[in-house]
Amino acid sequence: MELAPLHRPVLLQEVRVGLDVKPGNVVVDGTLGDGGHSEMFCELVGPTGLVIGVDRDPEALPIAEKRLERFGSTFVATHGNFKNIPELVAAITKRPVDRVLLDLGWSTTQFMMRGRGFSFMTNEPLDMRFDPSEETESAADLVNSASRDELTRIFRRYGEESRSEQIAAAIVTARANEPITTTQQLANIVVGIAPRHGKLHPATQIFQALRIAVNDELRVLSDALDAITNFIPTGARVAIITFHSLEDRIVKRFIADDPRVEAMTKKPIIPTDEEIRDNPRSRSSKLRFFEKK
Repeated sequence: MELAPLHRPVLLQEVRVGLDVKPGNVVVDGTLGDGGHSEMFCELVGPTGLVIGVDRDPEALPIAEKRLERFGSTFVATHGNFKNIPELVAAITKRPVDRVLLDLGWSTTQFMMRGRGFSFMTNEPLDMRFDPSEETESAADLVNSASRDELTRIFRRYGEESRSEQIAAAIVTARANEPITTTQQLANIVVGIAPRHGKLHPATQIFQALRIAVNDELRVLSDALDAITNFIPTGARVAIITFHSLEDRIVKRFIADDPRVEAMTKKPIIPTDEEIRDNPRSRSSKLRFFEKK
């Protein structure tokens, strides 16, 4: 299998320092993607360790497996939702988990090459499901069936879009003439209400909001933090990389309020100016760590 251009993992060295992975450790990469963080983990745990990569997107697994095949049985990839890490890991090993990473960004290949409508840069079917095998609503289902009030709520809550009501109304009007099935149709509707000014495309927050709603991302994150904390032993460490304030707020509150865990840093770790120059998509990332008491 020929490899697609690989996604560049963010905050790689900061994750390395904070998780302090040792030879022989069991590490779970709960958001495997193209395997960039897992590659580092495999190097650190050595032949006596184990790295388990979990991804909700079935197309991610063969890419990471090809990238990491040189590590042999040290690396195992499994398809699933990271909120189910306890069950997924238990099916692979009985060894206790020492370290967990959740990188809540989505990979460049997922964004640009899956053809599922994550990006408005190309005209694709409006799907946005991380796992198309899940029997859940696609983004097209949502924009063509949700009420104007529900769309307004989604855009306002998950996209923090100031023109949510106007955009929702425009979608309802447009779908009365023909179903909205492609990314370009949706982007054009948004631009009609909010013409482009500056670098940020006006559809950016709308697409973010739909993706979060379709994949139930915030609920999944909350469920995952609770499930992982229950599962890992005392002294195990967890790292979470977020990319927008909605996610970071959930992680921050969990670490502050849950008596089972202890924060390892007072403030989130952010990328260096050098990393942002080399990898601009890292600019909004924040990294937090906690340890199980």
